Amino acid sequence: MNPVTVSVIIPAYNCAAFLPATIESLKVQSYQDFEVILVDDGSTDGTVELARDLAAAWPKMRVIHIEHAGLARARNVAIEQMNGQWIALLDADDLWKADKLEKCMEYLAATPRLSMVYHPMIPISTEGKPLKIRGRRCRQGWLTEHLFHRLIIRDPSAVFHKRIIEACGPFNQSLPVCVGREFWLRVSTKFEIGLVNEPLGLRRCHESSLNRRNLARSNRVKVEILENFYFEQGGKDLLKHRRRAMRRLAKTRYATARVFLAEKQYQDAAEYFAKAIRFCPTLVKSYPFYAAAKLICLAKKNGSKLID
Repeated sequence: MNPVTVSVIIPAYNCAAFLPATIESLKVQSYQDFEVILVDDGSTDGTVELARDLAAAWPKMRVIHIEHAGLARARNVAIEQMNGQWIALLDADDLWKADKLEKCMEYLAATPRLSMVYHPMIPISTEGKPLKIRGRRCRQGWLTEHLFHRLIIRDPSAVFHKRIIEACGPFNQSLPVCVGREFWLRVSTKFEIGLVNEPLGLRRCHESSLNRRNLARSNRVKVEILENFYFEQGGKDLLKHRRRAMRRLAKTRYATARVFLAEKQYQDAAEYFAKAIRFCPTLVKSYPFYAAAKLICLAKKNGSKLID
């Protein structure tokens, strides 16, 4: 294929209902020097067939099909086969405003020292209606401290140079969720990040993604990401405020423990509450829940009959 400036990467998994609108938001971009690489991640709802039909009618787009392996693998496959110098991420159910790429590329051209830019996104329902969800304040510059404490970069808002992948490595394929959270935290240690401070994209929020099973998994992975970063990947030296960082780790453990408690996974809950207390002894709300979880575990071990 001919060289292009931007490679738009779309992982797709069972999103046939939303894909036509997503692709249409690309077709109407005011900036057109891009290719689209859609990686179907083993969909079972007709997504790959629909994607191939869309690609047949639009030369900018090509489709790659892989066995189901998760978001990180789908993105990495696309990156391995892209022709562009810049990468723009887009989820298969999200939308860009028509001037998204134009404004991001103009910003990057005006600030050549930067290798990445992002922007706020507007949350919408599956029907496309705006949702009243309070977003995080977006920031720019060296963002490691901010990204450790808050998720402020949404994946479909980011445009970044391929040198970032070369310097920081690909997306982490061992993670089932929170792929972007881990990647941006890693990137922030080596690259300054720019901001176009206006909402140039629409992010769909699915009710089905908010069930407790996914919440427990997401929280557990978040704990793993933050603790690995802080204790194993140099975060302890990079973050300025140790007490604040330890409180962040404690609160993440606490939130995960509450989910385990609700699921009646009392041993896991007790272990997570205990670690939260160890990280931050002043997180006093952990103590009664820890005591309750330990008592239930002890009672179960002793064969007592409890009403959960």
